[in-house]
Amino acid sequence: MKTAYLIDKDAVGGGMEYIRRQIARHSGDESRVFFSDRGECTAAKMNAWGADVIHVNHLKALLQLFRNPFARPRGKVVFTVHGIHLRKYDFLPKTAANRLKRWLRLSLERRLYQQCDELIALTETDEADIQRLYGAELPVAVEPNSIDAAELPRPENLRYAANAFAFVCIARFDFQKGQDTLVDAITLAQDALRLAGRRTLFIGGGPMLEPMRARAAASGVSDLVEFAGEIPQAGAYMTCAHHLVAPSRWEGMPYLLLEAVARGRRVIASDCPGNRDVLKGYSKAALFPVEDAVCLARLLESARI
Repeated sequence: MKTAYLIDKDAVGGGMEYIRRQIARHSGDESRVFFSDRGECTAAKMNAWGADVIHVNHLKALLQLFRNPFARPRGKVVFTVHGIHLRKYDFLPKTAANRLKRWLRLSLERRLYQQCDELIALTETDEADIQRLYGAELPVAVEPNSIDAAELPRPENLRYAANAFAFVCIARFDFQKGQDTLVDAITLAQDALRLAGRRTLFIGGGPMLEPMRARAAASGVSDLVEFAGEIPQAGAYMTCAHHLVAPSRWEGMPYLLLEAVARGRRVIASDCPGNRDVLKGYSKAALFPVEDAVCLARLLESARI
């Protein structure tokens, strides 16, 4: 069987890790990754390659696949919904422009999803949201991601010693991941954190990295944080802190939290879909309301170190 994996571009993060694991799971197949940013995800290219299964993982790639109504893919089309993208609109001002953007995005996704043979949701929360937003008749299968602890990179030759920090936040720097909420919480709790010697390590790159540095400096907490930038296989660095902090505004199936559970690490996370799905029943996790810097500050102060 020939399986094509369609993505936007090669990048770090949980979505790409999910794809790599899918390829490894079907190692007996002839597999190839195609990139929409290179114009490779068209139906004509899929048919020319002879794809039996077309596993699409990003919306731009799906749009490229169905863009030409006169060239239909002959293989089975499966789309994995990595979280509900529309959740970001819950955090934007309720203006007419944003409502229009939401409607246009919803309409586009509904049209694209109806052309797929199957949709894959990574959590039951996402399954319910897909059918609520796009139609109860859509064929959705839940396929939870999982991690074998034996497959995880061993924390060797790391830049920082084990438990060198009280907290670590590992994520790309953008609005979704909520590092601003964590910086604000550190600011609120700074006196207690400084007295206890509790510092936070931030790992990741992205468009909001420099603004977060500036935010920490302007808030007078530069001594309580360290920005390490982007580090390959950064999940191993969660052993460098007593607690992993995940302040996201929304998630799909957060790979980093799966890894934290597999490693048995303590976690402080926002109570958003995705986070709560992974951490349900996990005794070493504490949840706080999304964007609630006050509640997070209390958890930082009271966390067991």
